[in-house]
Amino acid sequence: MQEARVKSSDLILASIAERLATDPKVNAAPWDQYALVAWYGDGVSKLNGFRYRGDAPGEPATPASFEIEDLLDDLRAATQVEGKGPWRACVVRLDRADGKVTVDFEYERPEVWEVTPATVRRVAERARSADALTPTPRPQHGRGATLP
Repeated sequence: MQEARVKSSDLILASIAERLATDPKVNAAPWDQYALVAWYGDGVSKLNGFRYRGDAPGEPATPASFEIEDLLDDLRAATQVEGKGPWRACVVRLDRADGKVTVDFEYERPEVWEVTPATVRRVAERARSADALTPTPRPQHGRGATLP
């Protein structure tokens, strides 16, 4: 059962990556790296995307596709660990140079990923690097997938 869930989550992640890589709003300007932050609060969810080129700060680029939000809901369900609550934030990263797609889940401190006018720059910079995540044990799904 766990193996089927992991395979399912990898397929969902591949679908998310494909939609991001072809989304007109994401691709409205050139980018080397892209990060999509999904944040879940009490009865609400938010998506915020950022594209990066070189060392320049992240530029807001939330995707136009509504399907991505549904796919993230599916990913959240597929990656939920039995006996624990689902993750509350997730960062999906695309890297054009190596074609890799990575995903990280946040369980303990989702508030650090909530984008507001006061936090947008900080979250954009944090989303650029996987090292910025809270060191929380979490399932590793989708590591090493490649862009379409």
